Amino acid sequence: MLRITVKTFPKREVDKTVEMPDGATALDLFRTLNMRPDNWIVSRDDKVIPDDCPLRDGDSIRLLSVVSGG
Repeated sequence: MLRITVKTFPKREVDKTVEMPDGATALDLFRTLNMRPDNWIVSRDDKVIPDDCPLRDGDSIRLLSVVSGG
């Protein structure tokens, strides 16, 4: 079991620790949080990671809101 700390930016809509099964990916994290992955960029250790990247126990994940306009 993995313990992952998750925070969203710039709004702090999510700021919590979740438990995920071993082998879980960033995409699995979105499913657990009931969030759409296409609205967010995933960052670990200040580096962007792909949605299919496996998470590690103790990870601190930042979800950065994608902002667009026209």
